[in-house]
Order: sequence, then C-alpha cells, then structure tokens
Amino acid sequence: MKTNHLITAVAAFLIGAGTVRAQSLESSFEFLRLPVSAHNSSLGGKVVSVFDPSPVLFIANPAILSANDTRLLGLNAMTWFSGTTVAGAQFSNSFDERSHYAFNARYVSYGRMKETSADGTVTGTFSAKDIAVGATWSYMLTDNLSGGVTGNLITSRYASMTSVAIGVDLGLLWLSEDRNISIGLAATNLGGQIKAFENTFQKLPFDVSAGISWSPEHAPLRFTVSMDNLTRWNKSDFYFTEGESKGFGEIFRRHFSLGADINLTERFYVAMGCNLRTRAEMAGKGSKGFTGMSIGTGLRLGKVMFDLSYGKYQVSESSLICNFAFNI
Repeated sequence: MKTNHLITAVAAFLIGAGTVRAQSLESSFEFLRLPVSAHNSSLGGKVVSVFDPSPVLFIANPAILSANDTRLLGLNAMTWFSGTTVAGAQFSNSFDERSHYAFNARYVSYGRMKETSADGTVTGTFSAKDIAVGATWSYMLTDNLSGGVTGNLITSRYASMTSVAIGVDLGLLWLSEDRNISIGLAATNLGGQIKAFENTFQKLPFDVSAGISWSPEHAPLRFTVSMDNLTRWNKSDFYFTEGESKGFGEIFRRHFSLGADINLTERFYVAMGCNLRTRAEMAGKGSKGFTGMSIGTGLRLGKVMFDLSYGKYQVSESSLICNFAFNI
C-alpha cells in the first residue's frame, strides 16, 4: 500500500470528524449506543478493527463492510429492560470486488406506559419507540486500505411527540500484507436533528473510536485493543464516586476495551472481552462481579451464521445479543 494513500484517507477522515467535534456534549437518540453485533460486544464493544465477514460488524465501522464477499441477510435481537424490544435487520451485497453496499434497520420499543396529568391522575397509556434506517457503501481504496460511509435516518416517537435526525458514520480500515494485523478508525453519528421534540434541539451521540487487532502467526488467536470516546477527556464526561481518583491516568484508562478471539475451528470461535469504563463506572454504582465483562461464541454452518454474546450493560440485569445471518 502506498503511504500517500493512507495519509490522504486519514486526513480526510479527521477533517470530516473534526467539523463536528462539539457533538461530544449531551445528546439525544441514545439508543444508537446500544450494541448490535454479538461478536463486537463479546470483545468489549466499540470494536472497529475486526475484518470478518458479518452482516452487522460494519455498523461500528462502515469500512468493515469490505470483508463481505457474499450476499448476506442478517437479523439481530437483544434482551434489555423488561417490556422493551430491541431488534434489527441487515442486508449486504457487492457491486464488484472492491465496492460493497448494505442496508440496515434498528428498532427499539419501550412498550406502553401510563399517561398521567400534572396531579398524578392516570389519563391513559402511550407508547415510545426509536427507529434508525441506514445505507452503507464501502470501497477498497488500495489492496490494504478500505473506506466506508453510512447515512442514517433516525426517528423517535414518544406519545404524540416526534423527533427526526440525519446521521453519518465514517470509517477506515487498514490491513497488513499477511492480514494478521488490522487497524480501524471510525466516527459515528455525525449530523443532527431536523425536527426536535418541542423545538428543543439536541445533538447526536457523536463518537470517535480506534482499534487494532493482531493474530499471532500459527496460533488460533486474535487479540483486539479498542478505544472509544476519543473526543471526551474532561472529568465531567465520566462517572466517578466520591473520593475516587479523577486524574488523567484514570480518564485515559476508561477509553479502553480489551478482547480476544479463540478460533477453535474455521467455523467456530469463542470470544471474551472487558470494557474498562463500563466495569469502573458500574462497579461504582454498586454492580460488581461480571460487570464490564462479556463472552460470546459464533458458528458458521454452510450458508448460515450464528453469533451469541452475554454481557452486563446496566446495573439491574444482564443482556443477551443474538445475530442470525443467511447467505442468500
């Protein structure tokens, strides 16, 4: 790969992401932070460097879509709070050897809730839901460098109120010649609302993530180190308990997640990971044990892919994420 190609791509990426850096403040549409990929989640979440064929990994980094060399239809679901439904669907295909495209939809329903007047009188019920629909395009810029972009139409409807936003995700992925090392960079949720709740405009949950994955030669292993929230370095961006250290070292540590894949066969893997921020902040809120940790597995049988992960993303309960994919 020519060095100037990489420099140009990274520069264009940083310019695009830098124009919306201010979006790291309080945001709307927080459901966009929910994990979609079981494999991604089992490696600690926010993984942008794993170059594997999958119908969902490209949601974290659209450049990963270049790994898909077949036509795939995917479905995903996640257990969340009681009474909620979290699900989605994806379709990916290729224009040619270097150019790929995909569509995805994400849906979160919070069920029906009681509607009350100012004095607490129950006047009925209402529903609340979030939906995001997106289209992705990726292209192999060189034999070792892939770029991608996703455009999302996002809408939330709570009772009679509706909000609409446009979001854009950008991604780059570099592969070594032997493909034992991959480095990813992604900026997600650039954009903003075009229709707000009661004319109170908020920002999207903008994030910049980076990561590296490495497979030792002649070993069925792959290690991944990821960093997210790369535009957030203030103490107010993180949760600390009283008396807990708020120094730069602690803030720096909370940007990391660590993961490892064990490829038991070409068709079966086991993965595990730890998100250091989730572990630190949820432990501070009284949740310990498996907090911040995640495990997962995946199976490839002919034209069918199946991925499952288990993790704890909130204090009250754990979550399962399931992905099915069909080669059509």
